[in-house]
Amino acid sequence: MSELHLYSYQTCPFARRTRMTLLEKGLDFKLTEIDVLNKPDDFSEISPYGKVPVLLHDGGRIYESAIINEYIDERFPEPPLMPADPLRRAEARIWMDYCAHNFSAASGAMRMAENAEQKQIAQKALRECMLYIEHEGLRKLSDGPFWLGETISLIDIQFMPFFQSRLNNDRAEIPAECTQLHSWLDSMVNRPSWLATTYDQPDQP
Repeated sequence: MSELHLYSYQTCPFARRTRMTLLEKGLDFKLTEIDVLNKPDDFSEISPYGKVPVLLHDGGRIYESAIINEYIDERFPEPPLMPADPLRRAEARIWMDYCAHNFSAASGAMRMAENAEQKQIAQKALRECMLYIEHEGLRKLSDGPFWLGETISLIDIQFMPFFQSRLNNDRAEIPAECTQLHSWLDSMVNRPSWLATTYDQPDQP
């Protein structure tokens, strides 16, 4: 089997979830850390977008973390990180898309707020996202500790890095009524793949 070679950046939430995916699969991989603030001159030859993560495998190059993670799950099917049923798999992709286009944007806006007004707007949007996750996601899809039940999935991995600052802030931004969201975080924070990718940067999104 050809080597898996991941280009990453420790504090990048997108790269972190790909490292988590590889660890959940129990796969050996070569890790090259890229300083995204001081990229090597030849990095554009590796990453057309100039971003991480990038995975090299079987003579191919895959970029964009969600696509990389689905590739890993399909190429190395055990343990599965996506449902076998097509409808459930579609539901999983809907929530992964919600993370990419809604929750991560709200989280980023919160981090980038420059004044009290912007922060207030960002807090409202982030709260609405977490309430939506609680009532439309976890309460309807989950009967276990993870998003889809008893076993971890790519949805869990997709969302978790964007809760980093919520955890650093003692979950103060998470509404108390989001009981399943809190329970989900309790399950995820002790996950070996999460602990193995921790870092000491408290202000990440």
